[in-house]
Amino acid sequence: MSEQPFQVPDIPLELPDIPSKPQTFPQEKPVSLQLRILFIFGCVLIIAVMLFFSPKIAQQIAYAWNIGAERAKADVARQFLAEHPYSQQRIAWVANAVAPNVVGIRIITTTRRGNLDFVDAGLVGSGVIVDEQNGYILTNYHVIENARDIYVRFNDGREITARIVGLDRLVDFAVLQIDAENIQSIPWGDSTQVAVGDQVVAIGHPFALQQTVTSGIISAPERYHPSQTQGIRRGTRPVPYAYLQTDAAINPGNSGGALVDMDGKLIGICTAIISADNGGNSGIGFAIPSSSAKRIYDDILSGEVKHGWIGVRLETVSLFEARQMNQTKPMGASVTNFMGNRSPARDAGIQRGDIILRWGETEIKEPLHLTHLVTLTKPGTKETVEVFRSGEILTLEITVGVRPTDL
Repeated sequence: MSEQPFQVPDIPLELPDIPSKPQTFPQEKPVSLQLRILFIFGCVLIIAVMLFFSPKIAQQIAYAWNIGAERAKADVARQFLAEHPYSQQRIAWVANAVAPNVVGIRIITTTRRGNLDFVDAGLVGSGVIVDEQNGYILTNYHVIENARDIYVRFNDGREITARIVGLDRLVDFAVLQIDAENIQSIPWGDSTQVAVGDQVVAIGHPFALQQTVTSGIISAPERYHPSQTQGIRRGTRPVPYAYLQTDAAINPGNSGGALVDMDGKLIGICTAIISADNGGNSGIGFAIPSSSAKRIYDDILSGEVKHGWIGVRLETVSLFEARQMNQTKPMGASVTNFMGNRSPARDAGIQRGDIILRWGETEIKEPLHLTHLVTLTKPGTKETVEVFRSGEILTLEITVGVRPTDL
């Protein structure tokens, strides 16, 4: 049987209908002239804004970089100080740890000369940041005295306007406040624990030289009369508080700067020097101890700054008086007169010629030591005093008054 060839079946092929006219598609409308102008104007506006803000943005970036670098350096230094208490390079690490906490202070003053007003500006002192949350800065009163405007300068390049929170002219002390972010505060130290020979570092802006670091030792932990020494350079009257004395170089412009221990903690506010005729450092500088500074700082923030007062004039005990009391060396304070219409000491029964030997539990070394203790005592406090009178030791009770502002 022969094979038949395969045949493809006939399948009708259907073609789609082809339209008689060509098909048209919708065309986009041309952009109107108004939209083109608006687009060009928007681009120009964006470019103008970028050109205007780019320097500020660049400046902020630079500040942020500097702030970050300074903060990182300080953090590393503080960690090193905590982990290496006996490092031979400790001063360098202390300087790095404290540098962001110490600022320069620039003031603008207006003085009248003849019929004209002159504006003076310059970097005149230093300050120490003690509260980074609220922006509080400590300095000396004589640094910002008569200032029309006050500016705080950081070592990262920023300069910020500051306002005065409170003043204590008697102690040459001031608290400023700034509104700033990314600042660091210095930790408080205990000045009552320092001793002769302890190593210290002073940081400030002497002669407008930013972030100057000097080192030395504590020469005396309680110096009561630097303002009575010839050649003192300071801005206010004698201060009834004890000073820390140091041989770390302190010069004009260091005022208000930090005196720190070897842990980078604040133990004093640099405030005065004994100088030669040229006004420079002679190796004798003074700082308000942190114990006193902290008390005054707290009083200023509380809105009430009052100093204790008992209204007496005092003199050093003579050798003759010391022999009468069987003292090997003169101790105490001799009462010579009373001050004001009402003297708390006179009201308590103290008489001229009495020698005050003790204030509470503290033995009196000299007249300014007593003045220092009284000034630190809160007004209204009742304190016992021990006095020597006509060969007898008497115990009296004094209610401490408020020191008049004109003294």
